[in-house]
Amino acid sequence: MPRRDGTGPNSSSGNGTGLGLGSGYRRGPGKNFANDLIEPKQKRELLQKQKELLERKLDDLNKQIMSQN
Repeated sequence: MPRRDGTGPNSSSGNGTGLGLGSGYRRGPGKNFANDLIEPKQKRELLQKQKELLERKLDDLNKQIMSQN
């Protein structure tokens, strides 16, 4: 890409649309795009489930550590 902005090559041949199409996205809408679509209530529930899973993993690790002693 000539200007490294995702707009494509600068030539007189072709349609000149390039990959960026002037949308401003460059390489996609961003890493938090999906998180912005989740409703706060659903996000809270997902975070709660992740927390419970991590707590169970921590309990398992603590049991393994105690069994090693």
